[in-house]
This record gives sequence, structure tokens and C-alpha cells, in this order.
Amino acid sequence: MQQDATSQKRRKAATTDILLSLSEDLKKRMVATLEHTRPRTGITSQQQFIRTAIDLLCERLEGEFNNGEAFPPPVESVNL
Repeated sequence: MQQDATSQKRRKAATTDILLSLSEDLKKRMVATLEHTRPRTGITSQQQFIRTAIDLLCERLEGEFNNGEAFPPPVESVNL
């Protein structure tokens, strides 16, 4: 029983895959930034860098436009 609890703690949150295309310049900028700031930020991968950037921008926009609360899911008729 103890092993099951430990296994569940290690499981990551549910995820979904997205396709992301970047300009070559933006990709080079991200890689350079990641490499030069890794010791200070603890961000060790491009995926972690992108997830952190998304999280920070969402927090900023939620704070700016929705009293710091997460926006509700869009209505079904909105195509993203």
C-alpha cells in the first residue's frame, strides 16, 4: 500500500500535447536565454522554459484582466 501512495505522488499532472512552431530567431533566442540563465532559474529544458513562460503570461493577463483569477474555459463555439 505504501508503494502505491509513493507512485501516485510521482505522477505528473494530466498533460496534453500541442504543436508549436517558432521562428528560427525566436528558437535561438530561447536556447541562448535558457543556457545563460539555467544556474539562476533552475529551468533545465526547453519544455520547462516554455511551460514557465506560458504560466507567467497567463498569471499576468489574469491579474490584469480578471482580478487575478483563472479565466473560465471558452464557450464551445470559440475555435482556438
